[in-house]
Amino acid sequence: MMYDHEKSDPAIVAVKPTNKRYFLATMDENLIKEMKQAGIAIDKSASECLEIAAKERLARREMK
Repeated sequence: MMYDHEKSDPAIVAVKPTNKRYFLATMDENLIKEMKQAGIAIDKSASECLEIAAKERLARREMK
């Protein structure tokens, strides 16, 4: 039996990569749903989808 004070198995606990930082953003709830659905379709998290979209948008901006 596992008690609240016991740690989870480290093999299944998600760990934030060392080169990442948290960024809090407020977005329209429908956009959040679409990001989650897009992530499911490509087997990525909503955060990964948001990062991909931001990188693509910034790359287009730099090309101008």
